[in-house]
Amino acid sequence: MTNKTCPRCDCTRLEYEENYGYWECLDCGHVWALDADDPDYDEEPLDLGACCGCGTTNNSLVRNILTLHKKALVAGTGWECFICGIPANGAIAVVCDDCLAQLEEGKEVLKQAVYGDVLDKQRCDIAQLTEDFDHKNIPHE
Repeated sequence: MTNKTCPRCDCTRLEYEENYGYWECLDCGHVWALDADDPDYDEEPLDLGACCGCGTTNNSLVRNILTLHKKALVAGTGWECFICGIPANGAIAVVCDDCLAQLEEGKEVLKQAVYGDVLDKQRCDIAQLTEDFDHKNIPHE
């Protein structure tokens, strides 16, 4: 790190967290990091395959994993809940940032869901997911 003072209070009492690549000011508590200090900086983004909405394959944009309230077609390859004990059979979809924004606006953009393991990059038609899948009706605290 070239700057040896806190960017918020100019204090020089700093502590570096080597495992996570961030700095903390011991006076004001401010936490910050520099890309060069991040141990995962050179890590490539996970390639999740095509967006289940628009079909783009730009893996820097397809980075959002959605849990669906439908049962996955391949058992053991979806989402699960450790609180209520349901198995990993919940369907998932992966979407790009643009499709995620549209979903947040209430638009129906999903055309596909993940079929099998997400890293295998296989898809199924969203209409094939016919069985509901959800948490058990117990408190999740």
